[in-house]
Amino acid sequence: MKIVRVCAFVALAFLARGAAAEEMTFIITNSHPYAVELELYSQDRNHVWPGNGQVYLLNDGEEKQVPISCRSGENICYGAWISGDANTYWG
Repeated sequence: MKIVRVCAFVALAFLARGAAAEEMTFIITNSHPYAVELELYSQDRNHVWPGNGQVYLLNDGEEKQVPISCRSGENICYGAWISGDANTYWG
């Protein structure tokens, strides 16, 4: 099982668990005092999760599991911002 830990200034903590070569689950915890919106971005192709103009919303203190389908070896980054304030962001 592959585990990757990334921490951002907003204290979003990520654990990525690879269940299969092309499936991954990000466990995301929002430690910021406000709700945040988040997207995941492929660095290897033009793809965004969740896509279709949607975002993952995490309330203050919320932990969420985000399963995605991806390509084996794909590099995935995140972008997060305070809900309603796209000028304050991390990623």
